[in-house]
Amino acid sequence: MDGFVPKRPQRSSLGADAAGTRAAIGHVRGVQQGIDEMRSGRRAIKPAADISHRNGIQPAASLKQNIDESLRAIDENAKPSHRQERKNKRKKKLKVKIISAVVGVIVLVIAGYVAFRLWQTMHRVFGDGNLLNLFSQQKLKEDAYGRSNVLILGSTDDMAGRDGANLTDSMMVLSVNQTKKDVYIYSIPRDLYVQFGRACNSGYAGKINEYFICSADGSGEEAEKQRMDETRKFVGNIFNMDIQYAVHVNTVVIRDAVNAVGGVTVNVASRDPRGVLDATFDDKCRQNRSLCPRGHYLAFPNGPNEMNGDQAMAFSQARGHTPPTYGLEQSNFDREKNQQLVLMALKSKAGSTGTLTDFSKVSSLMEAMGKNLRTNISTKEIQTVMKLAAEIKEPSVHKLSFVEKDNMLMTTGSVGGMSIVKPSAGVDNYSEIHSFLKGEIYGTPLLKEKAKIAVLNGSGVPGAAQKQADKLSELGLKVVHVGNVPGGAKASKNTVYQLPSGKEKPATKSKLEEVYGTPATTESPGYNLNVDAQFIVVVGPGS
Repeated sequence: MDGFVPKRPQRSSLGADAAGTRAAIGHVRGVQQGIDEMRSGRRAIKPAADISHRNGIQPAASLKQNIDESLRAIDENAKPSHRQERKNKRKKKLKVKIISAVVGVIVLVIAGYVAFRLWQTMHRVFGDGNLLNLFSQQKLKEDAYGRSNVLILGSTDDMAGRDGANLTDSMMVLSVNQTKKDVYIYSIPRDLYVQFGRACNSGYAGKINEYFICSADGSGEEAEKQRMDETRKFVGNIFNMDIQYAVHVNTVVIRDAVNAVGGVTVNVASRDPRGVLDATFDDKCRQNRSLCPRGHYLAFPNGPNEMNGDQAMAFSQARGHTPPTYGLEQSNFDREKNQQLVLMALKSKAGSTGTLTDFSKVSSLMEAMGKNLRTNISTKEIQTVMKLAAEIKEPSVHKLSFVEKDNMLMTTGSVGGMSIVKPSAGVDNYSEIHSFLKGEIYGTPLLKEKAKIAVLNGSGVPGAAQKQADKLSELGLKVVHVGNVPGGAKASKNTVYQLPSGKEKPATKSKLEEVYGTPATTESPGYNLNVDAQFIVVVGPGS
């Protein structure tokens, strides 16, 4: 029956042993009984149970029981033994160990590769390959006012055969306060005419972009270090700043770094409502028209623009050299501002989570930095630099300019037929620039407000207004007008008027109230003064 073998009948079921007689098993029957049946031609009918017993066939109930027991036996045989279970567990553990070992080897290979690349980069950039220094977080050096200042120098010495490749055509100074988490950055015109204090290619005086290469001979690491040290001190003396660090980059680092992070978003901010256009780079259009959807390779509207590495580098180099052009009317000055925009966009993208968690981007960024950057920042300070870069937000980055409409501190000129940039106060006269930088970078909130004050004499005493104007100037306040009260009216006391345009100058208001011991009033003085001022100080008797 489908492989099931019924159990043999038990002796207790045969019925005869207990009575002392022997019962027949299976088909064995008495001889006489068989003869009688053959003679009569018929067989006596026995009850089904008897027939079943006699023929070795079990009753239905017994058969069902046997089938159930057989099924249980099959189930028990199908279940693995304890020994088999232990064997299976050992196999599983072995597989896990093998997989773990393979994964571990892969991780070690990747980690080793990253560590090797990092060591190479550190050695090239910092001249130090000690990876353990990366676990330090040494504070940056500071000047007497608690600021860390960095000179950033950009050259194109990686472009073989290019004229002037060793000149530092891009120069910036970055000042950061590690506690306040704020940054000030300004660009130095490459054509700024300076006294070298040594013999350079153009003599003892010339454009500042020449100083770096003439400050030391040679191409080794020691010569590079000497050039950076000499140049940061030289620039620091010109702008009256203690500059502790220098970074020298090849300008292609912009292209490689931008490509490494997958492109950047640059917020173009031109004075021209159309944005920026420079046909200097249109050769790329002739090579591939798809690169110039606006008809020119370098054509960006104002506002956010996605740029790849080549576009970002072209944007940072453009100065309206080839017509048609617009948005670059100030030539090199506009180029310097645009370089700052690209730098900020790169900082923002490089510090984003998506970039820092992408191995390929981090690896490419390391490669770009290793090939194109040198600095005297130590490896023990890298953690601090990275932490500051992540914590300083864009609103805390202040971009300064020497050529704003209402603050023209530099201008163009010529010396010996050579086009140059010079301070508006005259060649080598940096007094106004020093005051500007001190007020912006190191100044108090009072100085940074730059409020304009008119001082009027209402005392009737000649020279009283000028005396008060000098007093306010010594406090760092900006006096734009000194005169008498219109109509010669006399004042009974000192009065400070805060005009509507002075509402955003709270520090100046507080200082004037302190100096004259009276609250500032927002009432009209009763006369029109044709002077651009936010405050009017009327001097009364006894001042």
